[in-house]
Amino acid sequence: MSTFNFNNSQVSGNAFGERNEVTNHFHQAGADGTVTARALAEQLVTLLREQPAATTAVVRAETVRDELAAAEQENRPADEGRVRTALAAVEPYVTVGSGGMALLQGILAFFGG
Repeated sequence: MSTFNFNNSQVSGNAFGERNEVTNHFHQAGADGTVTARALAEQLVTLLREQPAATTAVVRAETVRDELAAAEQENRPADEGRVRTALAAVEPYVTVGSGGMALLQGILAFFGG
């Protein structure tokens, strides 16, 4: 990871890491140290409920969480189109600095971006 020097000199380095990747520090790993898309979706629902977000955003986040839970229970891949569409609807309601964008990007990373 890049280091920033603030001693009256230029700030240099990449804010997104060395490979232009955003590191999600908001998630909570499971007992085995892994993070699942379902866990990230659950955190997104909780975050949106705690913020003055529109009910539509909470419902769409719940759609993502429920689809991931159903896919896990039925031992099938999640419906990527449904997940991406719902996350696209949630994105405008995520407030800056809330960690919500990191959660969105973390969920999308499970689908290749």
